[in-house]
Amino acid sequence: MRYYYIESDQTSPYLFLILSPLYLMSIQKILDNVMKTDQHIRFATICDMDGNEVGTVIRDGVTPILNDEEHKETLRYAVSAWKTRAKFAPKIGQGKYVLAVYEHLRRLTMPLGSKYMLLITWGPDGGTQDIVTHLQNMFSGDPTLDW
Repeated sequence: MRYYYIESDQTSPYLFLILSPLYLMSIQKILDNVMKTDQHIRFATICDMDGNEVGTVIRDGVTPILNDEEHKETLRYAVSAWKTRAKFAPKIGQGKYVLAVYEHLRRLTMPLGSKYMLLITWGPDGGTQDIVTHLQNMFSGDPTLDW
């Protein structure tokens, strides 16, 4: 797998995210675990709540569909859309994830705590329900759940 980290002390691969009480994971560990969730996952990206990329991993043999600038634009759009939905949380509840289904891929956007977002994509042949369930279990903080 190919890893990409933005060059900055703030976004080093040793940055740890606090996902729930007593549950820490490094950026690299999160990305590794996400990629192990399902062989159909093409790539995973973690960004902050301003849409700035923190880390990305691309599965070996996968050619990105979007170029770097388009990828950055997608991150900004995803974060903006998430913030818009959050305005309605008092009435409809906190968002858990958003699944967008396109002709050529599936994209899942999921918050990692309150400061980061996870975006992953997989092809139309992937096991969508299995991927979603595994990711929810992984980030639940409950060690008894399988992922």
